[in-house]
Amino acid sequence: QQSTFSPLRERLRELRRNGTPEIVFGGVVLAVVGIDYYLQQRNDQQRSKMIRQFEEEVKQDEEVSRKEERELINNNGGAAMKPKFQCVVRVVPQQFDGHKCLTNLKVGDVVNVLQEGVGPDNKYNLCSIERLADSSTEAGEKHNISVGWFPCSCLEKMEQTASNKYTSTAKSG
Repeated sequence: QQSTFSPLRERLRELRRNGTPEIVFGGVVLAVVGIDYYLQQRNDQQRSKMIRQFEEEVKQDEEVSRKEERELINNNGGAAMKPKFQCVVRVVPQQFDGHKCLTNLKVGDVVNVLQEGVGPDNKYNLCSIERLADSSTEAGEKHNISVGWFPCSCLEKMEQTASNKYTSTAKSG
């Protein structure tokens, strides 16, 4: 039995001496690194493709929202823009920047509520605010109207007095 294993042992010693195990190990490591690099590149390409698709969908959704906003403003000479009531902004959420959101508001701004209970869980109001036009708009336009959702919980309703002035319903004290 010893004689049958002797040639095998001699062959293994010879392979160890000439560096064959190290060459095989190095080849395996290179193959693993190459496969990993290929898979990383493929993942990066897929991720980039998904991000481009997502950005394209967001862009299309923003275009639809802007079109709906323009239609709302221009519909029946602005008849759809008649406010139900006015509210004072009491809190501006920190993370509130979606394309349907009414942004760039400050605490104390007065907004017109056009529609109540819109958006997810009906927790938003469709609001508008009239702003002074900047120098980039046409000379005939003195005001810009911004329309968007704003959280109901961040607004305080104002009551209309007999002189058609709105006053805050908050009680101090």
